[in-house]
Amino acid sequence: MDKLVLLLAILGSIVAVVHGTVESPIVIVPGLSGSQLQGKLNRTSVPHIYCSKVYDWYTMWLSLEELLPPADNCLIDNIRLFCNTTTGRCHNQEGVSTRVPGFGNTTTIEYLDPDTPRWFTTTQYFNTFVEYFVTQGYVRGKTIRGAPYDWRYAANGFLEQGYYDDLKSLIEETYQLAGNAPVTLVVHSMGAPTSLFFLTKVVDQAWKDTYIKAYVTLSGAWRGAAKVMRTMASGDNSGVTVDNPLEWRIAQRSFPSSPWLLPYPSDTWTPDDVIVITTKRNYTAWDYADFYQDVGYPEGYGMFQQLYNLTGPLPPPGVPTYCYYGADVKTPLQFQYAAGEFPDQEPTVVYGPGDGTVNNNSLVSCARWQSEQAQPVYVQAFSGVDHANMVQNMDVIVAIQHIMSS
Repeated sequence: MDKLVLLLAILGSIVAVVHGTVESPIVIVPGLSGSQLQGKLNRTSVPHIYCSKVYDWYTMWLSLEELLPPADNCLIDNIRLFCNTTTGRCHNQEGVSTRVPGFGNTTTIEYLDPDTPRWFTTTQYFNTFVEYFVTQGYVRGKTIRGAPYDWRYAANGFLEQGYYDDLKSLIEETYQLAGNAPVTLVVHSMGAPTSLFFLTKVVDQAWKDTYIKAYVTLSGAWRGAAKVMRTMASGDNSGVTVDNPLEWRIAQRSFPSSPWLLPYPSDTWTPDDVIVITTKRNYTAWDYADFYQDVGYPEGYGMFQQLYNLTGPLPPPGVPTYCYYGADVKTPLQFQYAAGEFPDQEPTVVYGPGDGTVNNNSLVSCARWQSEQAQPVYVQAFSGVDHANMVQNMDVIVAIQHIMSS
């Protein structure tokens, strides 16, 4: 009997691969920095003589070549935004046009640098995930699809740009292509609050009941991460040691996604949870007005005020939810600045629990939905799996496959 069951399972997989039939198609919403950006230049002036003024469409993000000095100085100037803290609207640098390639397919979220050889895994993102499901009968662009976005913005920007209309249409089309099979929405990192806004502010319950089978969140940055306060103060070179964090700070402060991902002042981040420590005073998630003033960027507080309540209260999504996250990985929790170092020097980092990027108290915030919605909410930790590897770890991927067949 066991051999018969195994044979039937194998035959079922072969039929699925041949015919491209699946029980639930997948739509992926990637995380912060997890979508390619293309740029086109028609600048009247540039900050350095080696920066191009005019250039046709090229990969702005992610390009390892663009990250290396001195090209990184040109990238920083081209990728930054200019935002009106009164209206909340933002625009590109003068003479810079941008677009997000690959919407509806997975190619541009599988590898973030299209010009890097595939054996160079540094820029690999969703490739392992997608390849696995392709072996299970999924078809790129049909039953497994990506919904990349301009990660510099926050939910209000996505709404204005029409991203959520496109996401809604993509899910409906994917549902139809799969023979009216409800979609499993798989989201990572910043993709969690991005998709939560969609599920709670854009579509209604009847739509969700029809089109969504499951909501799978991987390392969701539900209520921000402590490391974003360090980014706002001193910049973050994302591990590219040859880049100056202070130069990147100029662009990072201009992105609405940065204040949107700050620790959310709440029972998750209380007035007692000190994040930034200096010789003059300490800062918590409840001190942003003073914090932004003291780091020399007071306009940042206006941007924070417009963004923090977009998803911070965490309204329940109203769909079956699987909240998966990495755990037991040391994660930046506090940042200590010696005398004269704040904010223009790199701090000493104190670590706490989390996935290496997002802190544990933020990752598990989704658990509150277990008592706030009728649909089931499952919360599961994957010990030792860091933030980026949540989309590549086979234990996580197999757990998601089991959701499809449940």
